[in-house]
Amino acid sequence: MVRPTFMGMETMKSAIFANQKSLDIVGNNISNLDTTGYTRQRVDRTSVSQSYLSTRVASNRVGLAGQGVDVLGVSQVRDAFLDKRFREEYSKASYHSQASGILNDIQSALGDGYDITDESGLTGAFQQIYESINDYSQDSTMDAQANLVMAAFKNMAQVLQQLDSKLDQVAEQQIYDTQIDVDRVNDILEEIAHLNKTISQDATVLSDPDNEYFRPNELLDQRNLLLDELAGYGDISVTELPDGTVNVEMGGMAAVTGLTHNSLSLTVNNDQTIALSWVSNGEKTQFSEGSLLASQHFINGRGSNVQSGNEEPYQGILYYRDRLDTLANAIADVANHSIPVVDSSTGKPQKDANGNTVYKTLIAAKMSNGKTNAKVSVAAANISISDEWTQGGPGYFIYDKNQDVPNYAQKLSGALTGESYTFVSYGESFSGSFEEYVHDYLSKLGTDISYQEGRNEAVAKVADDFLDRRDEISGVSKDEETVDMLKYQSSFEAAARVMTTLDELLDVVINRMGRVGL
Repeated sequence: MVRPTFMGMETMKSAIFANQKSLDIVGNNISNLDTTGYTRQRVDRTSVSQSYLSTRVASNRVGLAGQGVDVLGVSQVRDAFLDKRFREEYSKASYHSQASGILNDIQSALGDGYDITDESGLTGAFQQIYESINDYSQDSTMDAQANLVMAAFKNMAQVLQQLDSKLDQVAEQQIYDTQIDVDRVNDILEEIAHLNKTISQDATVLSDPDNEYFRPNELLDQRNLLLDELAGYGDISVTELPDGTVNVEMGGMAAVTGLTHNSLSLTVNNDQTIALSWVSNGEKTQFSEGSLLASQHFINGRGSNVQSGNEEPYQGILYYRDRLDTLANAIADVANHSIPVVDSSTGKPQKDANGNTVYKTLIAAKMSNGKTNAKVSVAAANISISDEWTQGGPGYFIYDKNQDVPNYAQKLSGALTGESYTFVSYGESFSGSFEEYVHDYLSKLGTDISYQEGRNEAVAKVADDFLDRRDEISGVSKDEETVDMLKYQSSFEAAARVMTTLDELLDVVINRMGRVGL
């Protein structure tokens, strides 16, 4: 007999509708196969429940069984644990990537310091001084030879000044880039808060705030993509709320709370260090990972030479500038204690009141007024040949034009090339020749870069592994979608065939039953 109220047709109609919607979602998944941030969607179904409330006898519900399928909604296939682990590892990788980027910029600024033929590099500049002094030693009374020495020291001063200027440019560029990153973080926080508002106002959420499975999926994808990006700037913690919104903590501070958001502020101090703080309360950020933390560490990094609370104990821009300043100061110290002032009355080195030899001032600090001052500490930014040497000309370097005395120049050459010297930089010291100091300076930078790049590669592999595992769950697989498409298509066709059979049955019942003889 025909089922009551055409129940069979209603059952098949629900199957056709459910499979049609499933095919729609499969098509949507395939069309978004390469869409960045897209999360695979699925149709969640349930069997239509039997209602005992509409029956006379509550214990007998067999007659109401088989009412078909009901579509609950369209959900996302996503794993919160993999989201969390990926963002943690991505934050770590971003730290080491940013750190290695800053250190590589420092290395690029210093150039190929090992190239002995490049007079614009440290090793090449020292080689030029060494060769000019050796040539001078062949005849230590000739202005022409002394002029080569003067030119070599001028070149060394220019090299150090240029390197210091390039380090300044690196610092300025990194500060500028950090400001761009801060602005982007603030934009992301604002966008997340806006998406929170839009998601919480979605009809599905309003109708059932406790249903965590069905949300506006496209908006969730946008928000998840922003959260992934935000994790690169600093460590974050995400808490999902029943109304569809999320709370985001960044570095332990509330960055997004429901529909409101916090903001970051960048301060550039007088000493060219930076500080990041939260606008809401003025507290400094306490990031444990992320590119913003790396920017702070290596823009403010002074290694063990930390002089103030603004600086960081990392070997960053300030540290490598300090070591360049130490080199410049050491060159001035050696040069200014090499060529004695000749006593015209005795023809011997002049002595001061304490009996100490008086030396010629070859190197001094250049002041803002253009003059040099030997009493001011020499640094890479201000190193210059002295006014006395400039005004005295090449002959100022000559101990005595009346006699050939090459040993002073040879001592200077030895001090700059072979003898051991103690280089002191804010309590950090290095003992060795100038060549060894330059080698240590450049090789330490290379070691720092290698460490950061190695850590970045290792952590990035872990992050990529979590990303791949997440994509296995949340990403669209063409093969899986094809299988689903065939399954839903077969189910659709089967329901349609049942519908056709029921239609034919009704036709027999209505048009043929009871008509005897026809």
